[in-house]
Amino acid sequence: MEDPAPLIPEPWLPTYGWWPPSADYAVRVVLSPYHHSVDPGAEFAFTLRGYCGSSTPLWEHEVGRLGLGEQRVVDIAALGVPEPPDPAGGVLEIDSVRIDEPPVRKVPFIGMWIDAKDDDGGGYLIPTIPIRGAGKTIARDDLQVVPGILSSDEVETEILLVNPVDEANEVRLVASSADGLVSEGRPFEVGPWSAHHADLSRRIPRLRRLLAASDGLGSLAIYSTGRILPYFAFRRPGQPIVSMDHPAPIFG
Repeated sequence: MEDPAPLIPEPWLPTYGWWPPSADYAVRVVLSPYHHSVDPGAEFAFTLRGYCGSSTPLWEHEVGRLGLGEQRVVDIAALGVPEPPDPAGGVLEIDSVRIDEPPVRKVPFIGMWIDAKDDDGGGYLIPTIPIRGAGKTIARDDLQVVPGILSSDEVETEILLVNPVDEANEVRLVASSADGLVSEGRPFEVGPWSAHHADLSRRIPRLRRLLAASDGLGSLAIYSTGRILPYFAFRRPGQPIVSMDHPAPIFG
C-alpha cells in the first residue's frame, strides 16, 4: 500500500551523507525520528536514495512509516543495491516527511546517521546534513574549519568530502601548526554528486614536517567554491578509525 501524500505543502529537506563501496565499509542507516517531535501520534515516511556522478539516483528504497519512539536500522547491502561506480563512493540521501499532520514547530529536516564499519571494526558514524536548498546562517559559504587535526607516524587524519549538488566543487585544504606556520595543498575537484576520501598528509605536502614541533597537532581550513559536506576521522597505522566528526560551521 502506498503512503498518502504528506499534509505539509512541501516535503522537509532531505539530508545527505556518504555512500561508500561495500568492499570497504558495511553501511547501515539509523532512522530515529523520536527526538524531532513530542506528539505521540507523529508518523514519518522515509526514503533512501544513492547517487554517484549525477542528480539521477542509481537506486531508491522506500523504508515506510515510522512512528514516534520507533527506530529502524537499514542494512544497505541487504537491499541488493548496485555498487557506486566511483571507488571513492557516492552520496546517500535520506528523505523524510511527516505524514500525519504539519509539524507543531519549525523543523525543516530530520538528520539521521550512517554507520559505516570496516573489516577492522572501525569506521564512520556520519550525521546526515541538509545542503541542497538549505539556508546558511554563517557569513561565509566557502570556508569550514577543523579545529584539531593530527598527522604523525602514530596518528593520521582522514578527510571525507561529500558533494550533493549538480556542480563540481573545487576544494583547497590549508593546514596550520600551533606556532602559526601554514602549508597548503593543491586545489582538487570533487565532482557533482560524488565523494572524496583520502589521508590528509597525501593532500597537503610536508604536513607531518609542519606539525612535528607540536606533536602532530594542528588545524585545518577547508575552502570550497560551493557548498560541500566535509567530515574527518583519526586512524592509527593499521588500526580502525578511532573518532569521526564534521567541521564547523556547518549547514543549518
